[in-house]
Formats: sequence, C-alpha cells, structure tokens
Amino acid sequence: MKITNHKLIGEPDEQISFVNSPNQSSGISPLYLIMHYTAGPTLSGAVSWFQNPDAQASSHLVIDRDGTIVQMVPFNQRAWHAGKSKWGSLESMNSYSIGIELVNAGKLRKNASDQWINWSKKVIPDSDVTVAKHKNESSETGWHEYTEEQLEAATKVCALLHKTYNFTDILGHDDISPSRKADPGPLFPIDSFRSIILGRA
Repeated sequence: MKITNHKLIGEPDEQISFVNSPNQSSGISPLYLIMHYTAGPTLSGAVSWFQNPDAQASSHLVIDRDGTIVQMVPFNQRAWHAGKSKWGSLESMNSYSIGIELVNAGKLRKNASDQWINWSKKVIPDSDVTVAKHKNESSETGWHEYTEEQLEAATKVCALLHKTYNFTDILGHDDISPSRKADPGPLFPIDSFRSIILGRA
C-alpha cells in the first residue's frame, strides 16, 4: 500500500479501488483525520450514496467490514464529510481534514419485535451488537460492532496517511459536531487508535 499523487495504491493482494465522487471541492489543509461510521451496513450503499450529487456528501475513504477500501476523493481535494463543524478556533472542518468512513450501522434501537435496527430499520443481529453509552449521551443503547478486519485495515491506511500528511490529531465526528453527530460511537477504540497512529502514550 502506498500513496501516489494523493491516491491510495494497493498491492495485488490488497482490496483497494478508486470510485470518484462528484461531491468534492478544492482547497484543503489536512491537519486532522476524522473518523466516521456510515450509519448503514453495506459498502455498496455508502459508495452509491457518495456518488449521488443530491447527497452533497462524500469521504476520502470508505472501509468495508471485511477490510476492503474504496477511495472516493483524492487526498488533496476537500471531501464533504464533516458538515457544520468546529474544533478549537477552526470552523468547517472539511477544509482541514481527511475523512474516513467505516461501514457500520451505528446507533441502534429496538423495534416491536425486540430486534436491533438502525435508522433505516435494517435489522442488525444481536451477535453484532454491544450495549453502551456514548460519551455525549446519558443513557445506554445498542451499537453496531466494528470488525477486526475493518479496524486492522483502518489502522494500516491511517498510519500511512499520517506518515504522508503528518496530522495534528485524530478526531471523531462526534468531537467536531457534538450536538449533531454520534459517530464513530463508543465502540470505536479511538484512544488506542490515536496512540498507534500518532505514536503517543
């Protein structure tokens, strides 16, 4: 895996592809890496959404549950992943960050049949759910678990991104838009992830 001309290039045994999103613009100073979940359970759904001009949304990378990686915006272009956001004195974090989306249904609720479902009523098996409390919320609910393959792929690619772009920090969408967003949620190990990528205790 390497980065050439701001695009991710995989080795023959790595599942990496580029699918261009129309939802991008110029002008980016990537100081931060922002982690998200897609809020849906499939890679195809996320890629299709980010290809839709009406979505007005995109990310630089989407990482599937099996570790497959799809790049949708070159790293020197602004992806539209953060929306209304702020960190310290910076506003509109799309201008200052590279966005990574992990395929994950996110925050869940129970339906009338006592099944866990996401916002679009897609059923998530109990075996893939952990009950936890988000740091910005007061009560517990179900959250879709990340997979080992997905976290390994994210760690590998984010280490390469940091080596290339030298980030100031790694943040969650829930850090820069705490009143609007809950991703990547309490099941994403952001503290250990930050330690591994940035080399901090």
